[in-house]
Amino acid sequence: MMQHLDMALMSAFVERWQPDTNTFHMPFGEISILLHDVHHILRMPVDGQLIGDEASQDTLKSDMGGLVRLSVDAQVGGKWKSKWYDNGAMHAEGLLVRGGELKIKEMEVQCYLFVLLGSTLFVDKSRDRLRPAINLFLKDHRRLADYAWGAGALAYLYRQLGVATRAGSKGLCGCLTLLQAWIYEYFPLFRPSQLPQSPDAPRASSWISPRLPGGDEARQRLVRYRQLLDELSADDVTWTPYGRDGHTDIPRSLYTGPIRFSDIAEGYDPSRCLRQFGYRQIIPAAMTVPHDQYRPASGSSYIVFWDPWVNQLWDNVAARRLELDFASRLCEQPSEIVEEYVDWFLTRSHPRITHPTDGEPQPRPLLVHQVSYDFLLLFQI
Repeated sequence: MMQHLDMALMSAFVERWQPDTNTFHMPFGEISILLHDVHHILRMPVDGQLIGDEASQDTLKSDMGGLVRLSVDAQVGGKWKSKWYDNGAMHAEGLLVRGGELKIKEMEVQCYLFVLLGSTLFVDKSRDRLRPAINLFLKDHRRLADYAWGAGALAYLYRQLGVATRAGSKGLCGCLTLLQAWIYEYFPLFRPSQLPQSPDAPRASSWISPRLPGGDEARQRLVRYRQLLDELSADDVTWTPYGRDGHTDIPRSLYTGPIRFSDIAEGYDPSRCLRQFGYRQIIPAAMTVPHDQYRPASGSSYIVFWDPWVNQLWDNVAARRLELDFASRLCEQPSEIVEEYVDWFLTRSHPRITHPTDGEPQPRPLLVHQVSYDFLLLFQI
């Protein structure tokens, strides 16, 4: 299931993720995955009721027992030797089989949706287990379409990117299809072949991602990706991949405040990425920040505390909507910034990952649109 993913490429971007701003810090400034990106790439709803209910571990475990009509402390059985419920997560494949065994249509659908969402939008590092909080929002089938599933997936991915930045953290999870497709959309240098598709189809399905080797070759790719990203300029980015008006039908993308999935809440601030809306980047105002956070180097017990009142911000979208025309002006050039932005950014970040003296100077990256079609045909298999 994960063979289409280039983990070395995503790791190179994780190294540039800043969890305080939930943006990638690049040599030319900030860029991020925004709600209109989720809409176009996944075609998941980003507006609606925020997925924000929480429950204790005991409640979640009891809920899982009610779902499978079995003791979740027992072994799954069949070819699986593990327990149903282990380390706060539910066995995925066993749940799918159990849904069919129950012979109850509603329960079968619920189990199927649980596995589907847990293996696509809210992927656990174990790859074969599911976060039980997902099931809290599947019990009433009449309300499924009311939830902002795309916003929840983005909040979850933001959190997993933050965890992955910790020195002792291993691996990356979340909706990695979203992350990789987003890289393809904005960075032509890394794009594979693309299939034509309907305008209403999820753009993630258009990319033909090659299967790449792991091991030493993946580590070599990571080094090369770091060097290439260090040499990128703002002109090398496709700032509005869905067209200049790609965000206009998604007003929620201009919301400012925390987004949530269950007990996970992460800050979202489009004012730091105005070029992705076709506007000149200015120095952004201060973000709405959490009350406190605990981000240990190990990556365990990664916690972000928000004041209770911030939960109301999502419902007050009119007051929390960034007014682009007031904040800035349309770009004449896609990468346009105000003059003082670079100095402001460089005092808060660093433009390079590799040291300037590491290895030989890298040549200017060759962008896909600069390569002739005949040249590309030589590499079609």
